[in-house]
Amino acid sequence: MKDSNKFFYGWWIVLALMAVSGTAIALTITTFNIYLNQFTQSIGISPTQFALCSTIINITVMIFSPKVGKFLQEHTKKALLIFLIGFCLSYAAFSIATNIYILYLVAALFGFFSTGLTFMPPNILVNRWFIKKKGLAMSIALSGSAIFGMILSPFITYCIQNLSYQVAYQIIAAVMFAVSSLLILLVIKEKPEDIGLKAFGVDDVETTLTQANTQQMALVHLTPKELKKKPFFWSMLAAHFLVGFVGGGIVLQLPVFLQNTFGMQQAAQFLVITLGVMIFAKVALGWLYDKLGPMKATTLVCASILMTCIPFLLAVGSNAWLLGLVGVLFWGLGNCVGTVTPAVVASQTYGQTHYGEVYGICLRFQTLGIASGVPAISMIATATGSFSLVWVICSVLTLMLLAFYAIGLKGSKAYRSCKNKELTQQKSVVKAAMVTE
Repeated sequence: MKDSNKFFYGWWIVLALMAVSGTAIALTITTFNIYLNQFTQSIGISPTQFALCSTIINITVMIFSPKVGKFLQEHTKKALLIFLIGFCLSYAAFSIATNIYILYLVAALFGFFSTGLTFMPPNILVNRWFIKKKGLAMSIALSGSAIFGMILSPFITYCIQNLSYQVAYQIIAAVMFAVSSLLILLVIKEKPEDIGLKAFGVDDVETTLTQANTQQMALVHLTPKELKKKPFFWSMLAAHFLVGFVGGGIVLQLPVFLQNTFGMQQAAQFLVITLGVMIFAKVALGWLYDKLGPMKATTLVCASILMTCIPFLLAVGSNAWLLGLVGVLFWGLGNCVGTVTPAVVASQTYGQTHYGEVYGICLRFQTLGIASGVPAISMIATATGSFSLVWVICSVLTLMLLAFYAIGLKGSKAYRSCKNKELTQQKSVVKAAMVTE
């Protein structure tokens, strides 16, 4: 056995991914609209036309995610460098978009390169480096989006106010390339065997394995073509779609609801509270997924979404502030439905061999949900003049989301097999010992 006191190298990779992918997610989602006012005034377009960039980015991700996932799976480090270069160049290119046609072309390129730099690298690499504590490792890697969102938002705002939005794009792109390229080249390794290690937890499994936990460690090793023929997979994809619909819809419309209900100042305070809880929740949720398993932990996340929607629905009169506070506190955990939940559930369901492409398919459906949910929730709120129906619909869809995950996870049990060499060997040892006894 390896020295248990030695710091496992895989955790360095997790921290590197937290910086690289966390920054990419923050720039793609959290901070993207900071540029809106200055950008639209400069080139003479409407906020709606600028907002269409997010739609184009989502469509691009939806189209290319399976192929990008396969490429990352087969050529991880080379692919990361390619997508990093493309991501930084396309982000900087927003600074020279002088009309709407160039803007949308840049958005499409940015969407393509963001596909290979945001959610996929943590999924693929953590799945290789960790057997035990996979949920914790995944959640730490993905927590970077909240951390760097809080860091970059004021920095980008400062650059825009004191320099220009064009310079802000260029500075951010240059800094990200300089830092991330070093992390990819010097820290990230494709697999443990490259540096003479085993995945985290293999040695523990070898010494303590039983038939019961062998089944727990087993994963679905079907090809994407085979998976598409299985009902459980389509149930999982339906869950991913609803994750995007509910999670994406609430994320982008929550600031509007809070401002309309509580005013600008109180809304800003509530959003800071949510971000603070989110950073802690992402890490804690990964640990809970390892301890409780995918179904129980997902139930906890869905319960948190319901504890967001119901207080918001009832937030009127003298108790409005208190109910609003309850809602944003629970949303700090519920928000993880769009980041930690799909990533960890997928990593605890599908095997390594085709993981990149399989997760790419899952991401395609999640992105389709975002592209559908954001405008749908906005139109419902506009048509009704309030968010009451929005919170009712999101509550119902959350229960459906949980049901689809439950059906999918139950159905996947029939196709789970243990293909890890060390696990398979140890299982044989255990069986032989049982026969001897």
